Amino acid sequence: MSAGVTTADMSVRCAVGEECPITGRDRLWLSEPMRMTTFVAFFLVLATLGSPSASVVEPAQAASACEGEVATPDWNTSAQRLALVPHASSGGMYFIDEPYYDEDGKEEDRSTEEISGDWNPELHPEENWMYNPTWPLPTLEPLTDGQYAVMEIGNDSAGVLRLNLSSAHRTTFCISLYELVENATTPANADVYLMTTSQYNSYEEVYRMMHGGWWYWDSFGDNGDELLSDIPPEWRSFNPIGWQTYRDVHQYESTQEATFSISMDGPEVYNSLFGGAEWQDFYLVIDAWDNTNDGDEVASNSILVADITVIPTERTALLPPWTVPLTLFVLLAAVVIVPVLLNKRYMEAGLDQMESQEGTPVPVLEQQAARSETE
Repeated sequence: MSAGVTTADMSVRCAVGEECPITGRDRLWLSEPMRMTTFVAFFLVLATLGSPSASVVEPAQAASACEGEVATPDWNTSAQRLALVPHASSGGMYFIDEPYYDEDGKEEDRSTEEISGDWNPELHPEENWMYNPTWPLPTLEPLTDGQYAVMEIGNDSAGVLRLNLSSAHRTTFCISLYELVENATTPANADVYLMTTSQYNSYEEVYRMMHGGWWYWDSFGDNGDELLSDIPPEWRSFNPIGWQTYRDVHQYESTQEATFSISMDGPEVYNSLFGGAEWQDFYLVIDAWDNTNDGDEVASNSILVADITVIPTERTALLPPWTVPLTLFVLLAAVVIVPVLLNKRYMEAGLDQMESQEGTPVPVLEQQAARSETE
């Protein structure tokens, strides 16, 4: 404030529309509502970003257990049972030449030729059609009803349940694992994986490689099971013994039970640069062998029993996939734009009211000069 100008003079200037400085007390009075508005808006943005409903990644663990009506699968229609066993993996899918059969053996099932001397019926309850399925695999119907199945998995083997999951349903899986010892079951640890078709093909190829396929386990040396330890997960698919699970999260290793659920934005389709679009089924794998992952469970030298319940729940609200990036864009834009708008309103506070006021000009300086002459 310049010398010789009183508060009363400033009030007169404000009345006549001249430049009206705002004192610190007036600025504080004007800024209080703006501070409150800024605080409320900032709190609402943080609450929205931190709420569970705004979470970008949905937890893999299901919120509730599998409850609902279930039925035995209509095999090869609603589900298909497959298996990977050590006695039928040694080069079984890599035959180039037609195997030789004599005249007396033409009527025998050719698939039995692949069974090696390692087969032990007491440790391998799988039937022939599980690990020697008919190709091409049957087309499965979308899973819309609850399914319940019990699988027996042999030692150093993998039990597989092939499904066609519906994108219009939220599918929940509940798996409990037991060990069969002398016709009695006790809880046991094993590995549970969920994969798509392309992921399962890589997993199956690694299983055959580790059990005497075209690339023998001995070629990896004594530390073959530790080759993936130093490789990041996003690069493991480029390794000959690397494989991944669905969304990189649906793997539950060394566990007695697993409960998880998935929801898809649309049908699962794999787009290849050279082969075009390929439909992806889902494979629920119960792993009972020492695979190439570091934290998996080793073979138990017994029969593993898996209780599997699959419950599809129809989804009431199906939003298109583009709503997810749109929501994120709106939230990020709000974080940037809201403070700018609030600051602009704060800087312009009181100016509109000053410009709208009108009054009669008062010669303030002339009054002061006349008062000085009179004194």
